[in-house]
Amino acid sequence: MGTISDALPREAIAKALFENYESIYVVDAETAAYRCFHESDSFSTLRFENSGDDFFRALKINILRTVFTEDQPFVSRMLSKEALIAGLKEEKYYSIVYRLMINGKPLYHKLRATTDVLNGHTYILIGIRNIDKAFRLDKAYAKEISSMQNKEKTHLEAILASAEGYLEVNLTKDSILEISPIFLPEEMSKKTLNSALENAPSYSAFEQWMVDELVVENKSRYSRISNRDYLIRCFEQGEQRATVSFSVKTASGAVQPCKTGFYLYKDAPSGDIMAFCVIYDLTEQQRREKELQDLENELQLSRLRNFASQMQPHFLYNALGSIQEIVLEDPVYASRLIGDFTVHLRNCIRAMAHDAPIPFEQELENIHAYVNIEKMRFGDKLKVVFDTKVTQFSILPLSIQPIVENAIRHGIYERGEAGGTVVIRTEEDEHAWRITVVDDGVGFDEEAFRSGKGGKKDSTGLNNIMFRLDKIMHAQVSVKSRIGEGTTVTVTIPKEEESV
Repeated sequence: MGTISDALPREAIAKALFENYESIYVVDAETAAYRCFHESDSFSTLRFENSGDDFFRALKINILRTVFTEDQPFVSRMLSKEALIAGLKEEKYYSIVYRLMINGKPLYHKLRATTDVLNGHTYILIGIRNIDKAFRLDKAYAKEISSMQNKEKTHLEAILASAEGYLEVNLTKDSILEISPIFLPEEMSKKTLNSALENAPSYSAFEQWMVDELVVENKSRYSRISNRDYLIRCFEQGEQRATVSFSVKTASGAVQPCKTGFYLYKDAPSGDIMAFCVIYDLTEQQRREKELQDLENELQLSRLRNFASQMQPHFLYNALGSIQEIVLEDPVYASRLIGDFTVHLRNCIRAMAHDAPIPFEQELENIHAYVNIEKMRFGDKLKVVFDTKVTQFSILPLSIQPIVENAIRHGIYERGEAGGTVVIRTEEDEHAWRITVVDDGVGFDEEAFRSGKGGKKDSTGLNNIMFRLDKIMHAQVSVKSRIGEGTTVTVTIPKEEESV
């Protein structure tokens, strides 16, 4: 059997070990005299003194010169002579992590100190290692783990938010681990949960109690899906979720629709197959689905009403008739008007098909086309000012153009020969986009408008537009008007809803 010779150079062993360190210092514990026995190329750029008579005095200077600014108070405190000696008395190794400025970059280093006694004299051995890459990888990994844990927590909270309750079970051991106090609807209180658990302590027995005592519709399917053996087979076949809908009979005799979701997973330490069972009351879900359907129906009717208000026969006939009159007199102008009429008609038809938000530039194109048609009819009596530098947002189709139409037809036109001005302005701030339509027309009674008694001309399509903007974009519409002075309509779209 071979042996290792005592003659093996200790210098070679030390050099091999030193490769793991940027720097190695030996400090006399009594006098604080020190000497550096190893220094890497990158560490040499810091220009530390390799020896001296007071390690801790030199350390104070070097901390200010080489340690990352935010870490300096910490390093000064932890590497004071008192803290270092006290730490080494408590533990064999004393270590801290901090950042050194190497080539202008803060890099994580680990300082590790221990003591050794040689010839009755105590020395402090200090090694400094560059751990930047490993430390940052550990931080990234810890951040990823924390993110995953938060995500799992959020998912669980989302699952339980609309649930009546939950049940956590060990399928392998056929045992109930946890059950929420509201696992069953309150109306079933006469068939108490406590008595069920007393008579059916295992998961299999509890599910059989459910089938026998509570489930009244889809009983056979519920019995099959909730079965312990069936759920274990599902998991073994790669399925992580199973659901079943059923109905229970409440204490009042009503039939209540429910759904249970079984979320399957394996417990890592034990290897047991687990299930997290969540029960939902579908009564509330059905009510919400009906409300949603009613809202969708109302929005569809709202779109149709909006389309119908724009496609009134008299507007079409008057516009086409006016264009026909000027075809021979000014064919170039007539051609432009036919183009505007086509743009307006196309936008109206498109708005009937869907109510998804469109770029404001597209709605603005329709407004320009409509205004050009009205200017042909009203002539110099109508002045329209566009102050629309802000356009990078979305709006419902055919929502601002009808407001402009109201301003022209029920504000300016009714002033007769005096005519008037309509201003269309767009603005934004940190929280919202705003579109304002101002006219100096005849105005109307605000109170009568809000009560619905303002007459057809004062509210043509406006209530309809307010409904659509509120339900789809959560936008607010304010209307201010004074008889004889004019009307201001402002649409405010919250920026967090603009991308809807």
